[in-house]
Amino acid sequence: MPAIGKTCLFIILTFLFLTGSGPAHAQNIVPSQQLSINFSNSSIEGALSQLSTEQGILLSFDPSLVSLKRKINRNFSKTPLTEILDFLLSGTGLSYKYINKEIIIVPQEIKRVSLSGHVHDAKTGEDLIGAGIYIPILKQGISSNNYGFYSLTLPAGSYELWISHVGYVSKKITIDLQFSAQSQEIELEKQQINLHEIVVNSQNSTDSTAQSFPGQALEWELIKKQPYYKGEPDVIKALQMQNGILGMTEESSNMFIRGGNKDQNLILFDEATVYNPGHLFGLTSIFNPDALKNIQIYTDGIPPNFGGRLSSVIDARMADGDDKTFHVKGGASLLAARLALEGPIVKEKGSFLITGRKSLLNFLNKNFNLFNLGASYYDLNFKVNYKFGASDRVYYSAYFGNDRLKSNNGYFNSWGNQTSTLRWNHIFNARLFSNLSAIYSNYKNRLNINADASEGMDQWITGIRDFTLKGDFIYYQKPHSQIQFGFNGTNHIFTPGESNTTSSSSIPKANAWEYGLYASHKLSLGQHFRLLYGLRASMLQNISKVRLYTPDDDILAAELGQDPKEGYQSYLRLEPRMTIQYALEPQAYLQFTYNRNYQYLQLVQNDELAFSSLETWIPSSPNIKPQQSDLFSLEYRRKVLGWTFSLSAYYKKMLDQLQLIDHAQVILNPVIEDQLRSGRSDAYGIEFMASKDIGRLRGTLFYTWSRAFRKFNQINNSLQYRANYDIPHVLKLSLNYQITNRLLFSSFFTYTTGRPVTLPVGYFLQQGLKVPIYKDRNSSRMPDYNRLDLSVSWDLSPATNRKRPWMSSLSLGVYNVYGKKNSLFYRVNQNPATDYLVEEQAFPGITPAITYNFKF
Repeated sequence: MPAIGKTCLFIILTFLFLTGSGPAHAQNIVPSQQLSINFSNSSIEGALSQLSTEQGILLSFDPSLVSLKRKINRNFSKTPLTEILDFLLSGTGLSYKYINKEIIIVPQEIKRVSLSGHVHDAKTGEDLIGAGIYIPILKQGISSNNYGFYSLTLPAGSYELWISHVGYVSKKITIDLQFSAQSQEIELEKQQINLHEIVVNSQNSTDSTAQSFPGQALEWELIKKQPYYKGEPDVIKALQMQNGILGMTEESSNMFIRGGNKDQNLILFDEATVYNPGHLFGLTSIFNPDALKNIQIYTDGIPPNFGGRLSSVIDARMADGDDKTFHVKGGASLLAARLALEGPIVKEKGSFLITGRKSLLNFLNKNFNLFNLGASYYDLNFKVNYKFGASDRVYYSAYFGNDRLKSNNGYFNSWGNQTSTLRWNHIFNARLFSNLSAIYSNYKNRLNINADASEGMDQWITGIRDFTLKGDFIYYQKPHSQIQFGFNGTNHIFTPGESNTTSSSSIPKANAWEYGLYASHKLSLGQHFRLLYGLRASMLQNISKVRLYTPDDDILAAELGQDPKEGYQSYLRLEPRMTIQYALEPQAYLQFTYNRNYQYLQLVQNDELAFSSLETWIPSSPNIKPQQSDLFSLEYRRKVLGWTFSLSAYYKKMLDQLQLIDHAQVILNPVIEDQLRSGRSDAYGIEFMASKDIGRLRGTLFYTWSRAFRKFNQINNSLQYRANYDIPHVLKLSLNYQITNRLLFSSFFTYTTGRPVTLPVGYFLQQGLKVPIYKDRNSSRMPDYNRLDLSVSWDLSPATNRKRPWMSSLSLGVYNVYGKKNSLFYRVNQNPATDYLVEEQAFPGITPAITYNFKF
């Protein structure tokens, strides 16, 4: 009988039995009744049918459930019916129920038990983000979240778990899940040497729902020993060493990622938005190396819990502090000195961390000779956390940093970031984890202008201040299924440009609310498919009460064909996100990503500024639509014979991009919006990676071919032109050699095509000054760029004395070993006695690097 027919017959018989009808010869039998029956080479289906017909038992089953090829050979004599059924159904995943004097075969109810807890550093108690917890027998696993929390819901039984984290000794534990939910805190010991994972921990092929899927975890503790400018370890520079991430000029903190502009990267520090991540115009970043624990970067698939930017998310997490022992740590480079204190508030229940950093010398003036100015910076980090029982933990973190530049002629520029984050972790049960955050972020810049004017000095102030409330929830349904959902609301207060003496020249302030609501599902389908899909609904409400044009400017607006408008405007957008990964074999996968993103905040800044901290942020308004991006990417990754290869291609289409018209004036221009034009940008590229471990030597090669083009009405004659970050060829090579257990040699080489630049094709004299004449935008290129850096790191604490109170290390290096004079920017040469139009400003040549670190 066909399967469909058998199923229909089963349904009909079940209905007849339940309504009191059945075969005339059927008996009312109880499960404990003893029977005698002989099964000879019978299938399970045949044995059940024989039991029903020979013994007259009311027995119903779905034939498709028992269509197993197992053969039954056994004689039963005066055996209880329950024992016979237990034997027949053993190992089938089936059970039986006795309902209304009838036995019905049903799927066995599988009891599931939840295991949850945190993964910690065994020595310091720090929560470990992205630690892998893998169950070999099920070939499934998860990763700890951003607070070290994990949850597994498994069928009752005993299991062996493998726990691993980059830079830590892997661990195996056995758990017995039989009855109620259990909690298991896991501690991992640090490895003393781990050369094999020194840069990026990418997707783990054995982890079915890894935290790093689809992002990358930059393991900060393992990359501090790479060569850096002046020896100061820096997160932004470490990111710029990765594939697909560019800096526009040497030692700039700007990042151009997969064809996106510098303002299209969401930079978070303990969930607070950082609008300007650079110190000293980008020579180093605001991230103190002693204050960091984890950096997660998303350049491909951006999960729906992040929003507000088009190109990437850099999620940096501050360290929590040692909750077991008090420590003092710090160090110094040729750029800055650092000091940090950490220790327990209550041992193993709460901890604190305080760090400070101060620049040492005025390297801007000495090395660049741009202006006669004094430059300095400092920053402070503070964090405390406390556990209120097993289910609640509260964190508070804050950052404050400031830069100052001052010259004898009155020039003064000061800028800085302030952030504050209050978070509450709550575990509702073993499967549901939540985090609620209240966040404050403030960026402000003060610039003195007209310093030599007779009427007095004018100060130009820009900035943006945010107040955010957000909630994130993770439901751990099964090891292969996680559901995440949440919300956020942010009040943005904009100061695009304010003059302290001439209010009519100020850019009107703005006020806007930005909301987000999201849900996503991370799912593994069998051993081959991993899927992350979700939807984000975002909204901006511009509630500015001032006019976008002041009354004095109404005539100007009318002449331009625009009506003066109030700032009130709302935009609602849907952002679907999806990443699909298919495992071709255990060590190879193919991954496809589609992302739609919207950006409601716009940065107004001159593209040609090589060094600038002056940033004007404005919200979408009646005149400015939100930026939109659609990203398509495909990646193939494979491990073979100790090599790891990756090849990916992407295409990104961006609409409603903004660009200032030529020679636009930002400062003292209240109608700056009128000098913005909307257009589109197209970016595409191919990224290749090859990595190999040979004994103590590890080498990683990155190569990127990419293009980025922009097109705007009334700019460049409305013709498409190269973006100023259109750099077709980029090559990066990193080599690390562990000379001894205490001595590490590192090198980094990079080569890039020169970036596009708009150079004058001629000039005319006006009142003795050369006035340049320009042709097409970005029609020229700077010379190609290349640089080699070397460093040697020496652990000064002998391996046999690692437990001594004092530990220290020393790094010596050379930045730009062969002294290549790489161009920074060009400026018009105003010397009438010379014929050349522009003069080049180059980065300094060979630069020594020294770093000393200590901890006790």
